[in-house]
Amino acid sequence: MSVHSHSAGQYDTATPEFPRHVVTAVLVSHDGARWLPDALAGLLGQERPVQNAVAADTGSADDSARLVTDALGADRVLHLARRTGFGQAVEEAARTAGVLTPDDLPYLKRPSGWDPVTRTWRDDAYDMPELPHGEPEQWLWLLHDDSAPEADALAQLLRVVENERELGKEVAIVGPKLRGWYDRRQLLEVGVTIAHSGRRWTGLDRREQDQGQHDHVRPVLAVSTAGMLIRRDVFEELGGFDRRLPLMRDDIDLCWRAQAAGHRVLVAPEAVVRHAEASSRERRTVDCVGRTSASPHKVDKAGAVYTLLVNSRSAALPWILVRLVLGTLLRTVAYLVGKVPGQAVDEIRGLLGTLLRPERILAGRRRRGRPQVDKDELRPLFPPPGATVRATIEQAAGNLTGSSDPELNAAGRHGSAVESGPGGDDADFLEVEQFARLKRVARKPGPMLFVALLLISLVACRELLGGGALSGGALLPAPADSSELWSRYLDAWHPVGAGGTQSAPPYLALVAMLASLLFGSTGLAVTVLLVGSVPLAGFTAYFASRPLVQSRLLRAWASVAYAFLPAATGALAGGRIGTAVLAVLLPLIARAGIAASGLASETARGSWRATWAYALLLTLATAFTPIVWPIALVLGVALLVVRRGEITAYVPRFLAQLGTPLLVLAPWSLTLLPFGFFQEAGMEYGSGAASALDLLGGSPGGPGTVSGLMLIGIVCAAVAALVRTERQLGIWTAWAAGLVALVFAVLSNASTWAGPATLVYGLAFLAAAALGADGARSRVAEQSFGWRQPLAVLIAFAAAAGPVLVAAGWMIRGADGPLERRDPVQVPAFVAEESGTRDQARTLVLDSASAAEVGYMLVRGSGARLGDAELAAADGENKPLDKVVANLVAGSGADQADQLGGFAVRYVLVRGGAPREVSRVLDATPGLSRLSQQDGSALWRVDRQVARAAIVPGSGDPQPIAAGPVELHTKIPAGADGRVLRLADTADEGWTATLDGKPLTRTTVDGWAQGFELPATAGRLDVTFEAPMSHTGWLWAQGALAVVLVVLALPGRRRDVDDDLPEEPVVPAQAVSGEGRRARRLRAQAEAEQTDQPDQFTPDAPPATPPPSEEVPVPAQVPQQQTYGEWDTTTYAGAEYGTYGGEQQYQGAPQYPAGTYDQQQYQADPYQTGQYDPYATYGTGNAAYDPTQTYSQGYDPAYDPDQQQQPPHRTDSERPDGSQQ
Repeated sequence: MSVHSHSAGQYDTATPEFPRHVVTAVLVSHDGARWLPDALAGLLGQERPVQNAVAADTGSADDSARLVTDALGADRVLHLARRTGFGQAVEEAARTAGVLTPDDLPYLKRPSGWDPVTRTWRDDAYDMPELPHGEPEQWLWLLHDDSAPEADALAQLLRVVENERELGKEVAIVGPKLRGWYDRRQLLEVGVTIAHSGRRWTGLDRREQDQGQHDHVRPVLAVSTAGMLIRRDVFEELGGFDRRLPLMRDDIDLCWRAQAAGHRVLVAPEAVVRHAEASSRERRTVDCVGRTSASPHKVDKAGAVYTLLVNSRSAALPWILVRLVLGTLLRTVAYLVGKVPGQAVDEIRGLLGTLLRPERILAGRRRRGRPQVDKDELRPLFPPPGATVRATIEQAAGNLTGSSDPELNAAGRHGSAVESGPGGDDADFLEVEQFARLKRVARKPGPMLFVALLLISLVACRELLGGGALSGGALLPAPADSSELWSRYLDAWHPVGAGGTQSAPPYLALVAMLASLLFGSTGLAVTVLLVGSVPLAGFTAYFASRPLVQSRLLRAWASVAYAFLPAATGALAGGRIGTAVLAVLLPLIARAGIAASGLASETARGSWRATWAYALLLTLATAFTPIVWPIALVLGVALLVVRRGEITAYVPRFLAQLGTPLLVLAPWSLTLLPFGFFQEAGMEYGSGAASALDLLGGSPGGPGTVSGLMLIGIVCAAVAALVRTERQLGIWTAWAAGLVALVFAVLSNASTWAGPATLVYGLAFLAAAALGADGARSRVAEQSFGWRQPLAVLIAFAAAAGPVLVAAGWMIRGADGPLERRDPVQVPAFVAEESGTRDQARTLVLDSASAAEVGYMLVRGSGARLGDAELAAADGENKPLDKVVANLVAGSGADQADQLGGFAVRYVLVRGGAPREVSRVLDATPGLSRLSQQDGSALWRVDRQVARAAIVPGSGDPQPIAAGPVELHTKIPAGADGRVLRLADTADEGWTATLDGKPLTRTTVDGWAQGFELPATAGRLDVTFEAPMSHTGWLWAQGALAVVLVVLALPGRRRDVDDDLPEEPVVPAQAVSGEGRRARRLRAQAEAEQTDQPDQFTPDAPPATPPPSEEVPVPAQVPQQQTYGEWDTTTYAGAEYGTYGGEQQYQGAPQYPAGTYDQQQYQADPYQTGQYDPYATYGTGNAAYDPTQTYSQGYDPAYDPDQQQQPPHRTDSERPDGSQQ
């Protein structure tokens, strides 16, 4: 018999909408008492009721079984084992429910011809067919205990079926649109599919709000089992759910099998079901997998792997298997980086748990057989290529750059301005709202500040954009691609000068990493670091200053002033890539250092994550500008002195912060001890150019800088900040950092460039000035007019005008200085080409400002490149070469050709600006021939046969052989005994040579060159340089340390973050009175007037009558529906949406009073993670049920709206932990 029917008495039974569709609702519950009231109310409150309803409770430990029994009746509830899966429970319930026939549903038959009212016979009734509505079609409507359908959900599902049938198309499965449980505008699913990586793909953005953008009926691969309507014959044809999928991914598998069998699956967005996703969100345990509760992530992963492997076509299985393995490895790494090792383990366990049981996969494929649908028909139902990759990148970028600004999140969880689909006026509104996010971003100072600074920088750097390579000043041209930079850092042997095994500077690896991200373009990477340093510095300063001051205008001023500090503009003009990078990193270092040191407040203590973030940023900065490490060391020691009462807590952090850069950057960092920290990336260029006044004003001197007087207003503002009584901790911290940096600026100005130290000094004083200026307007206005106001105005004007003038001047005159775009080839073109031949000849470049002191560089190829200056300096003095160069420029008169040939020097180049005496000496040197003179540079050729590798016999001239830049692989002829292979490279134990596979004895030639003793026989000669195990091992260890450091520094992925949170009450904006003098005067006057008025309070007066409460409007009645079957109106009087108030009785069960289901018995939800506010009041949003209204579904209205009672199950007053408020 029908659930919603009464006995077919003497009257005609009512006919429901879509009468030929017989729907049996199957509800499965498992520890779902928290959600069941809404779920049952949604089921029983359907505008188009189901004809039958059964429930299966799988061993619930809460009140779930009692709730469904009271609602549906004991004969309609199955009690199954706790480990029963969802699919098995549905099968058992469907088999128990049976199939309803026209005998069970009288309205399906032809009506009787007897009219009991007129007591006459109607002949027209006998003209109707036996089944006027057609043959009944049986459906199963599957519901979860945490899914609540809207009142018209079933009607909308059946309407789609009927519409498709009118078009001549049959539908086997149709599913609703799923929304969030609490956030009822958030879209969860509008159909679902699966990617080849196993990802459940909905095609929705995270927290996407329902604005009608997906409200069109369309075919999909699958729909969720929460609200799935499936034809019963199709369900039985497919064999129900796969028992290997007890909980998750069972919906995709079932619908995929239906698609393969030729059935259609549609989604009906007009049908809405709210879904709490309790299992996947870990709001309850998963007990149907294994002997104990399982992780939802592991269950989902295993289900995804199984679903793909048993349903995919055989030809695609290898590719899918590779995608699964690679995707699992990448996600495992991502979870480890996100500091959720549990989910990383679940990924591996879920994959291996399925792959290691191939018999299950083979059995599943045999049961499914060959698909009846061509693969091209199903291809549009899967995600498009690259969609999951784009979604992953967008999600990662959103996590890293997520804003806490409420304006940017206004359209997030509860901020959507549009609640209905685009129709009529809503369509116009949505068309305007397409640019809402762009408008919000445009109103934000941060992005607009970056855009403005970028435009100014592009105008100022107009001469630095174009062809050629950036070089000049301290910058050498970048190599051709990122692979050369990686080789310079990773290789054990560096072919610079005479060669050596010195440690490469770590900044090469960082630039190479950036170049790799920019498609291997090292030139673009250098351009970004230099030309983009000013706007990036301003942007990071604005971002880092967020916790410092609240005023956006003040933060924007400080950011602009910092971006145009003389050290930042001077770094760009002088090609100082180290200082340019420091300008970008320094604000982030300062913010992380404050957080790590516990200086954010007087009672705060630094966290370890902030400590590792500070260590990471300090490591990056030290690689470019090592001077920041001793500055951090002094400040760290000062902090230990200040926090000496908690020294045991801060010493480990101090060691981690200062020891990490030395460890990660070793062995290069060890070469900086004790006085190498004043160096920076690039060549040495300029020193001691700043005066004392310049240093005091934050200017290090040199090209691209201004006088320190231009920014003296910032120093005055920092001094004025000392008089502020609040924020003393921050102001004195900034002053301490500034003074320490000023000391290092003075020390570095004596030998090198003081730019990095003055940059720290300028940022510290800007921070002090910003802290002092925060709220200064109101503080000065409170004082009586005197000398403070004019002085404050003067300081403010000087501090604001200085950066503006600097920016204007920098933009007008341009940013170029010694740095310019030029040809990266530093020698004549034919010399560069000849150096790449089999001889590997080199060029000796002489550069001197006077005859008394001459600088030189031994150049290979087309010239020196980025990093060569540091490698040559780290190699130390080459005394043999020093002696050769000294004899050459001294004009000793001896034949220098043989000595130059020993170093494979074929050309001698004297740069322009050298004294004429040098050219005259070279002209008179035997064995040198002048070739040309161009742009002030002169070139000489060595009149000898020169080669990097040569066979030196016992007597006679050397015989050159073919060689590469490092290795040598060639055939040599036979010769006399005692001959030696000589390389024009420094001798080292790493060199090895073999002749036809037989090792050769290593020897040293001329006291410095690498040589090998050769036998008289001919053969194939192979010479290589073997990197020592210590070098290779340390590179791997260094990479591992860097990865660990990045993981420790990154914020962890919070597992307790839940997108579907309870609605929070909106706090209305409070009126704020003005803070000016006039406003304060008016307030004081009003207070005085109130004081002068006589007291009107009478103690004996009776209390005022409270205002009458607003009348409750008459609730709108829902039109009553006809009902049919066994359930009579008196049995179900008072059934409401979402509440079981009053005293109700279901299916003849004993009545229970209101409040019987006391929420205190399950208020402590063991599956909640505590991210909700336990004392907040959560509204119902757009709930379909209004507790102030009376709803009637054909039953006698037994609910009195004037009766004061508390329904026992009110979802709008339920706390997230399950308790009542």
